Amino acid sequence: MGGKLLFGADYGYHVLCSSPYFMPLHLSSANSKQLVVIEQPAAYSLPLPKCLLHNSCKSYEQAETMKATGKVYTIDLAGNQYQSPRYLQSRARINSLIDHYMSLEVLSDRLSDLPQQFSNPHPRPWEPIDWQRITRDQIIGVKPEIFLQILASAAEIEAPIRSYGRESWCYLQHIYPQMARFMGGIFDDNGNILEIGVWEKEERQHCPTFRKIYQELTAEKLQVKPNSVNGCQSTGDAWQDTYKHVISRLSTEWGATSIYLWLMVHSTGALQQAISQPLQDEINHLAKFWAFSRWAFFQSYFNQLKGSTKNLIALLKHHQIERTHGNDVFNTSLSLKQLSLVVELTFTFTRVMVRLRRWNRELSRSYLRHLFGTAPMVDSPRHVA
Repeated sequence: MGGKLLFGADYGYHVLCSSPYFMPLHLSSANSKQLVVIEQPAAYSLPLPKCLLHNSCKSYEQAETMKATGKVYTIDLAGNQYQSPRYLQSRARINSLIDHYMSLEVLSDRLSDLPQQFSNPHPRPWEPIDWQRITRDQIIGVKPEIFLQILASAAEIEAPIRSYGRESWCYLQHIYPQMARFMGGIFDDNGNILEIGVWEKEERQHCPTFRKIYQELTAEKLQVKPNSVNGCQSTGDAWQDTYKHVISRLSTEWGATSIYLWLMVHSTGALQQAISQPLQDEINHLAKFWAFSRWAFFQSYFNQLKGSTKNLIALLKHHQIERTHGNDVFNTSLSLKQLSLVVELTFTFTRVMVRLRRWNRELSRSYLRHLFGTAPMVDSPRHVA
């Protein structure tokens, strides 16, 4: 059976706990009379040491009383959980997720993994998802219809992964074959795929995951309209073509990271844990592509920000027209009642890029050269259109 982990900070306990549902939680010394209750699904129950019970709470019955009087926090992957979070509380949850999943250490670790992927390709393993415990009441602080519309749009955008991978392979193959292999795999002379790229292996799990989540929440199968893909379009300038494609790929990873963070802010329990798996893939790819573009094209943070923002705006316009629920989400977001949705999403996109700016300071040319060798494109910066 499931359980609850209860502990208080009155004695200054230092407790470190983790499970597939909840981020590591550290209670430092504090003069607090509050009790922390962590709801645990049955599959991930942990033994409850008696010493962790608050001194004023001698039983679960008393714990429930404290919970009813508001002297208790429920913790999930985004920190303190609120059934109807206000804007500042949602901001706190966004920041908590970014601090956990996009720490400088995590981003650097994901980057240092890339050269290893060139020599020994292997996808990031996922934690198991407890599909049976995903329920509609795990959507918090936003109308379920809006949550489901955004979830459905994410599934459609993620659907044509093979086409995305082939497109990236085409642009990168003549410039940096190892990165092309990471993205799209290996093809024979007739265009038949011989090996699937690591990026594609990881990304191709996302659409089925979002479709399954949608089905668990609605008891209906999601009919996906895949996103259109332009394919490789050469202008004769390999440097510009590849640079623009990499910036476009950065925009999509930035957008996916931000949207999935927002979905996690407005979910909890098994639903939140399920969304965390695609999120970690997107952060992994965002870190790799950001650093790769810095190494290959010698562009500053602000040039990459400008290019990524320009592409992101174009992508938003594209998805408003092409997504099944594109106009629904756009029109709902602009209504006065849902204006907080736009504000929260804008804050999330901004916070992701601010975190990248902090990390960007650690990406010296010497370090990137150590990881990837000498950049193949140019010996000095070139003008970016």
